[in-house]
Amino acid sequence: MKTDHLSEDDTSGSSRTPLIPIGLAIITVLMVPVFLYSVGPKGPFKVGDVVFATDRHRVKFLDPNIPQTQGYHDFCILESRVQLVVQKIDTMAGSSIVAEPIGVQKIDVPYCPPRTSVLLQPYQATLKADIWGGLRDSLLNVVFGR
Repeated sequence: MKTDHLSEDDTSGSSRTPLIPIGLAIITVLMVPVFLYSVGPKGPFKVGDVVFATDRHRVKFLDPNIPQTQGYHDFCILESRVQLVVQKIDTMAGSSIVAEPIGVQKIDVPYCPPRTSVLLQPYQATLKADIWGGLRDSLLNVVFGR
């Protein structure tokens, strides 16, 4: 009788054991594309590309009349991970990029208004969104309820 009781425990324990490795395999399969996307090459910017702000940056307006009419100074604040459409690129090395913010969440002073041309430096934008920063911010919003 004792051998039958042990065999039942062994079969029930062994049926639950593969769930952990299967779960880890699924998580790995889902995270590999995210990792490969985030470490891929940056590539050169081209006119018409959608780029993302690398961090919070202070950028200047292309049109000097915009600041006075809308209550801005000669600059605006570009939030991290905001989408921008590249309009013009100067061919000289280390030159500025003209772009328009399209993924703006805050539409108030001093944040950059949508569809307004701003001057960016190449280090202020990237072709790939910051996935890890977005995941971190989303988790912080869920945990702390911001």
